[in-house]
Amino acid sequence: MTSRSRQFTFAAVAISMLLATGVAACGGDDDNGSSGGGGGGGGGGGGGKTIALLLPETKTTRYEEKDRPLFTDKVKELCADCKVLYQNASQDPNKQQQQAEAAITKGADVLVLDAVDVASVGPIVEHANQKKIPVIAYDRLIPDQDIAYYVSFDNVKQGRIQAQTLLDKLGSNGKGKSIVMVNGAPTDPSAGDYKKGAHQVFDKSAVKVEKEYDTPDWSPDKAQLEMEQSITALGKDGFQGAYSANDGMAGGMIAAMKSRRRPRRSWPWRRRRASRIRTVSPRRRWTTGRSRSRPCCSRRSR
Repeated sequence: MTSRSRQFTFAAVAISMLLATGVAACGGDDDNGSSGGGGGGGGGGGGGKTIALLLPETKTTRYEEKDRPLFTDKVKELCADCKVLYQNASQDPNKQQQQAEAAITKGADVLVLDAVDVASVGPIVEHANQKKIPVIAYDRLIPDQDIAYYVSFDNVKQGRIQAQTLLDKLGSNGKGKSIVMVNGAPTDPSAGDYKKGAHQVFDKSAVKVEKEYDTPDWSPDKAQLEMEQSITALGKDGFQGAYSANDGMAGGMIAAMKSRRRPRRSWPWRRRRASRIRTVSPRRRWTTGRSRSRPCCSRRSR
């Protein structure tokens, strides 16, 4: 599965769920105040519905380059008169709460929420439920909250794929090799799943994890600092590979290695990002962009 088809599947599954909840009924007029997507066209009666798409950050370019356009395009395909209110929280949970409140005030019929911090979105879900607005957790599970759906992939399997990709490229099942491991945000259940899957592979191999980090906010800047700390502690030749749970953090790690003039090695990350791939020698970088993981959707009882 290519990166584009993978993101398209995310959008298709999310909109299928909207249809299942009766949200994407067509008809009605445009909302010129919306910040993205949607828009006129034919369709039956009943009034076009409004879908709020709330994404978490921009440092990882997938959200602006893939998720947003693929999602809004799918909405247009399925319901020409449905509208998308789009907001990006720029990695600020307080900003995301304000954006969600604004979407509810503007009449959103459903919230598709990729949380900046799943531990802080309880008030968003509670307010939406009070207004009888379903909340769909997109990509990141929101535990212990009354959400309508959760849309994601088999994240544990994805972690195994990432780790196996690195091991295969290191050779000899990692024997005599050391790596640095940079995981995602400790507050994100999805990050824990990737980490679990990766360790299922690494822990049975001969590779040694010299340094491991859980990176707050999935931040590329923090990943860069973690890699700089690793190079300082281990030396430029103290490890032969590096694992990054996503592409944004991989970019920060690459920047750290460039600044220390260390030859670039192994980089299995979750999603392709062209600007980052071009910064790595073709002989030294590997990705898991061709994921065999199938999308996972679950409906939560209300």
